[in-house]
Amino acid sequence: MNTKGFILLLCIVNIQLVCAQNLELSIFTIPDSLTKNCNSVIRFDETNVELVSQKKMIVTIRKAITVLNKLGNDASEIVVHYDKNTKVKSLKAIIFNSLGKELKKISKKNFNDYAAADGISLFNDGRLKHYSHVPTSYPYTIYYEYEIESINTAFINRWHPFDAYNQSVQKSTYSIRFPNSITISSSEKQFAPFKVLKKSSPTNISFEINNALAIKYEENCPSSLEIMPSAILASNKFHLEGYDGVANNWKEFGKWMHTNLIADRMDLPEATKVKIKNLVHGIDDPIEKAKIVYDYVQKKTRYISVQVGIGGWMPMLASDVDKLSYGDCKALTNYTKALMDEVGVESYYTAVYGGRNIQGMEPNVVSVQGNHAFLYVPSKEKDYWLECTSQTVPFGYQGTFTDDRDVLVIKPEGGEIKHTNIQHDTLSFQKTKANYTLNNDGSITGNVAISSSGIQYDNHYEIEKKSERDINSYYKSDYWSYLNNLSIANYKFINDKDQIIFNENVEISAQDYATFSGDRMLFTMNAFNRSTRVPKRYRNRKLPLKITRGFIDTDQFEISLPDNYTVEALAKNVSIKNKFGEYTFSIEEIGPSKLKYSRTFLLKKGLHPKEDYNAYRNFRRQIAKYDKTKIVLLKK
Repeated sequence: MNTKGFILLLCIVNIQLVCAQNLELSIFTIPDSLTKNCNSVIRFDETNVELVSQKKMIVTIRKAITVLNKLGNDASEIVVHYDKNTKVKSLKAIIFNSLGKELKKISKKNFNDYAAADGISLFNDGRLKHYSHVPTSYPYTIYYEYEIESINTAFINRWHPFDAYNQSVQKSTYSIRFPNSITISSSEKQFAPFKVLKKSSPTNISFEINNALAIKYEENCPSSLEIMPSAILASNKFHLEGYDGVANNWKEFGKWMHTNLIADRMDLPEATKVKIKNLVHGIDDPIEKAKIVYDYVQKKTRYISVQVGIGGWMPMLASDVDKLSYGDCKALTNYTKALMDEVGVESYYTAVYGGRNIQGMEPNVVSVQGNHAFLYVPSKEKDYWLECTSQTVPFGYQGTFTDDRDVLVIKPEGGEIKHTNIQHDTLSFQKTKANYTLNNDGSITGNVAISSSGIQYDNHYEIEKKSERDINSYYKSDYWSYLNNLSIANYKFINDKDQIIFNENVEISAQDYATFSGDRMLFTMNAFNRSTRVPKRYRNRKLPLKITRGFIDTDQFEISLPDNYTVEALAKNVSIKNKFGEYTFSIEEIGPSKLKYSRTFLLKKGLHPKEDYNAYRNFRRQIAKYDKTKIVLLKK
């Protein structure tokens, strides 16, 4: 008997129990269609924003979520942020069982109260109220409501009716009221597919969605931001902890940010000015100067989160960073810019959404956006984007944290939306060259050289900072996990920061690499760069296929065979080319008891319709198959 049937039987047996329950939150009021592919159901979600004035905003939230299984528990967490300028006026929660019966009330005093820190913050005046329910059975429903009042109208609540994949929405509404002296801009995405109802008037905007089915997560699909409905809103008149602002476009907004948040934060001690000028003395090329400044900052400073003052948006004084030798992304970016200014290098403080999942600034909504800051250095040849929080990243290298997205460049004359560099498929290379010997007992010994650049540099260069134990673990458990009985005899790393290429030289040995069958020895030629992953199979794919970043691998191995064995047969060469990329491998005899194995795998970045997924999966399955191609040796 399924869960609903069992509960229905209980209801029939005990009428008195049902009468005492809140039937509105019983699971029987959830349409069956909303429980398919679902871990949690948003029963209702009401967000009401009242923008009373440029510097006063009241937000009320009412939300109920039914959690169907343990995978949905994250959706039930309650987090309410506040600080000295954002007050939590009221807060409560109630837990209900599957029948809608009240189990527990949680008052404001029962919420945990924490500093809104990330574990390494030095200063932090933000706080949060937090509650996490520990269930004893499923399903259960958590209802909560709260009201906050804030003077920081630069941050207006966004509308995301879905919290995640595998979650359905019974009803979600959002409304914002505002004076007719204020203009609200909004960016609305994926409204039509979900039949979102929008109403608007000169002083009110509202959205509503009903009975929206859960979207099942699928491998290689776009992020939820690209699939699910959302709305971002902003006021053209806003306030941010003591600073009023008016901006109708990015130029005006960038000018406001520069004037109020950055311009007076770039003071430097005279001794530091002299030092940095001496370091670049005799150098005319601005980029060469910039490299020296960047190196100076990397050697002098370290990153630490500092979240105080103007909503985490105003950087520390450059003079304080100089004195303390630490700062957060804002402080270190501002400090680097101050040094660049001192030596005559053009650079600009830039706001960005940092993260491996690509998210860009929403260009149609002028507002405070982003979660990270870095530095833009323009030149005639190319744009340079500098990550000022890292002590190891090469000058101008953009990894997956800030690549390929819209950012806000802040100049004295105003803001400008620019797109960061894209790491093209063929420039994100990994080249592997190896010489290995197959011994009579089936073991192998050899030397492997790996060179990585582009996005693939990001995957390798940090290994040089690891301990010997972790390096061994990396090769044995992660990179070459398919090699049993692997031993690392020696390794050497060269990080070429000028060319942005990371080089690895590794001496290895592995016992029982080959297998035996009578007079025959069998071994897999591709010992050092196998693609083992095959995407999950879907009988009825629903979401598009997205390959976020591409790359190219080229491999060349020379294999010395035992003298007392001969090759019984060579595998045929393989060549595959399609919209997703290319794959080739070939084998040739280059001397007595010696083979040469060559392989290329190009994966192309791209967005494809769901109908292409099976072809893509087949492409990756073929690669995984051919990467395990064996050679059969016959004993002489």
